[in-house]
Amino acid sequence: MNIVFLAPFAFSPKATVSARMLPIATALVRRGHRVTILIPPYDNPADSGQVWEHAGVRLENVSSVAHGSTRGAGYVALAKALASRAHAIKPDALHVFKPIGVGALAFWLLRRSELAKQPTALDNDDWEGHGGWLDVNPYPLAHKLVMAWQERWCLQHAPIVTCASHVLVDRTRLYRAAARRAVDDKTILLSPNGPDEALRAQVTAAQARRDSLRAQFGWQQPIAIYAGTVPLNHDLDMMVRALTTTHLSGLVGPVTQRLPKVRWVIIATGSGVESLKRAISQAGIGESVEWHGFMPHTQLVERLVAADLAVYPYRDTNINRAKCSGKVMDYMACGLPMVVSDVGMNRDYLEHERSGLLTPPGDAAAFAQGLQRLLADQAFATRLGRAAQQRIWDVFGWDQRMARFEAIYHRP
Repeated sequence: MNIVFLAPFAFSPKATVSARMLPIATALVRRGHRVTILIPPYDNPADSGQVWEHAGVRLENVSSVAHGSTRGAGYVALAKALASRAHAIKPDALHVFKPIGVGALAFWLLRRSELAKQPTALDNDDWEGHGGWLDVNPYPLAHKLVMAWQERWCLQHAPIVTCASHVLVDRTRLYRAAARRAVDDKTILLSPNGPDEALRAQVTAAQARRDSLRAQFGWQQPIAIYAGTVPLNHDLDMMVRALTTTHLSGLVGPVTQRLPKVRWVIIATGSGVESLKRAISQAGIGESVEWHGFMPHTQLVERLVAADLAVYPYRDTNINRAKCSGKVMDYMACGLPMVVSDVGMNRDYLEHERSGLLTPPGDAAAFAQGLQRLLADQAFATRLGRAAQQRIWDVFGWDQRMARFEAIYHRP
């Protein structure tokens, strides 16, 4: 089959294209299909007009330089460019990723064209609208109104919706029921994130060099790592408090004093980075933190493999319950023992005390105890990391799930 994916934004620095769309596309290519990902790179203009291939998948960036913005005429022009290119490719099936943004507007345009006759699916991987990111991000009012309409319209009118989490399945059901659309399991499919097959070789190569990598990075002490985006309303202050708590596992004294060599490595971009830096400085643990910005995924994998454990604290919010974290997936694939909060899809990915430690959401003291346990019992931590690595491939690998996607794309 000839399949077109419509992306919501650039390949980087955000991760939907690289961490979700591309692994699905490469798995389809391995099964003999042809896949093109069309990208509106308004958030990374340097990619404008660039075309490249990855593992048989063609990635095309429509030109955005002439418009320079996703607002107004520029926003519409990018959507028209996506729709026009999709028409030119003449796909047998179309998969639109995210119910908001440029790709969603292109989907609206295409539903009024001859491509509406082709099998079409919409992917839903975040709580975008009211109660979610729409309430968190400081968008202009007009922008918020458009996004809320887009999300509602797309989820109601897409023939098939693939959802990254249980919460998003339930939310899609509510929208479709309100519009009297089908809400059965044949039209709404749970499709959590999975690792890219290329990650196996990258991890294996990095593991063979782990000691030399640690020497290269100057890591002589235990390393706790966080890698990913830091949004405005992040939860990483819980990690800050965990590292400065005065009560840990029944022992008085901050963990930074009890385990003075622990180093927190943060590899992150996002609008919340500055606030996190301020919190770390105010907590007096700046000397124990190592900062990095965006880095290519192959380099990120080397640092994950070289680290000792990974962290990802959550609070219990709509956004976090709906989230299907690519960070957790990468941590697992790299064989990292981890402490994460017991929210949403985390409990699907990890089995508590078998492939990771799940702690109550928003509980910094419990998070600190999880850190202490992994740092104090290396054998236990190693077992968790190995179990997590096996589980992500055995349960969430894309190849064994492709038959469901093929059924979507063959649907009349």
